[in-house]
Amino acid sequence: MKILKLKLFQETACYKKPFAFKVAETYPLPPYSTVIGMFHKIIGAKPREYFPMNLSIQGEYESIFSNYQNLRMYKGKGQVTAMPRNVHQLLNVNLVIHMKAEDKIVEEIYQNIIQGKETFTLGRNEDLVRVDEVKIVEEPQMVEGDIINKYNAYIPVHLEEDIKGINYRLNTTYKIEKDLRRWDKVDVKYVEKHTKECLEEVLQDEDGDYIYWYQ
Repeated sequence: MKILKLKLFQETACYKKPFAFKVAETYPLPPYSTVIGMFHKIIGAKPREYFPMNLSIQGEYESIFSNYQNLRMYKGKGQVTAMPRNVHQLLNVNLVIHMKAEDKIVEEIYQNIIQGKETFTLGRNEDLVRVDEVKIVEEPQMVEGDIINKYNAYIPVHLEEDIKGINYRLNTTYKIEKDLRRWDKVDVKYVEKHTKECLEEVLQDEDGDYIYWYQ
């Protein structure tokens, strides 16, 4: 399987947490489901069509701020109400994303990105993405020793249960059951950059960036 590496920039972004209604809280990095959705949109996947892929998500942002937006709610019988809602947004987001999939899928996504046929978004529809770098990387190597990450990262607990960080249970993919989405989830630790991690070994790409596959 080939590995695609992306370096992305977003001026602002909100990766909304589920069930955050009165205040739209954001994850510090996009969850796996959001990135999987972006790749499927880039490849032009049909509704309910899924291409298996593995992800590693890292990045950083300059600051976080709040914004007010109108939340429209439908109460039935054509009634619509609106109320102001506080939306948390990240400013100047830089992301490093590794994606592994079948060679033809990686190649098609790569070609669609470099041809630039459309504008990409990640998070909300208004959260535009600038692609600063996209390339297919060589097979990463396992390294040992002092592992200090250059970026904030989601590190799945299956790699190391005792690693220190903020616990998240992130959506990945879903199945439709009784017309409802049933999400598969993965437990991760959000580890801030420059933290000396408890991992004894980790995958490293040709640029010296680490890779933390979620599965």
